[in-house]
Amino acid sequence: MDDISDEPALCGTPETCAEASSNGVWGEPALADAAAADVERSRHRAWLAEQWSRTSEQTRLGVFILLCAFSGLAAIPCAVLKESFGYGALLIVIAAPVAEEMSKAILPLMVLEKRPWFFGAYSSIVLVGLLSGAVFASVENALYFFVYIPPEKLTQGIILWRLIVCTAMHVGCAALACSGLARAWRRAREKRAEFEMVLAMPRIVAAVAVHGVYNLCALLFAIF
Repeated sequence: MDDISDEPALCGTPETCAEASSNGVWGEPALADAAAADVERSRHRAWLAEQWSRTSEQTRLGVFILLCAFSGLAAIPCAVLKESFGYGALLIVIAAPVAEEMSKAILPLMVLEKRPWFFGAYSSIVLVGLLSGAVFASVENALYFFVYIPPEKLTQGIILWRLIVCTAMHVGCAALACSGLARAWRRAREKRAEFEMVLAMPRIVAAVAVHGVYNLCALLFAIF
């Protein structure tokens, strides 16, 4: 009978095996008690611990700078395209907040899912969220000021509201969502393990909820 080591996920050198995902064959519940699977799980844990230990501060700084530069830009398509989908109540109150908050956090989330050790501090993840929210709000404000709102209806009150309140909402929600990512990152660092998205979800959901309530209030104000 073939040994578990014949599986594709376990072929090659121990180092190659260790670099495979924890979702490899040794992560299957049916193989939980297999001796070979235990060996591979141990190798994977050792590989993860090594990545956390050996990643340099220069690498982490470089990733942080790149995320600061591009994280907000990744949310711009969402800001531009959302107006083309109409103004239905469900879209405004539910779909738009989900899409916007995820788009503002998508790049740090992608890094955390694959290489959480590329971050060196809780605050760096939150700062990326703050910058992402600020860029998103700036682009959205520019669209409203110069494209969506006719010049004759663009009052000083609208300008101040968008610059202060809307910007604060976008920045605050993005920071809240990214603080959830940072919470999950901190747990992964403490355990020298992988990033677990489930730990970030409560704060991401809270950010979406705050955004949704704001949109609902704005919608009701526009109606009444």
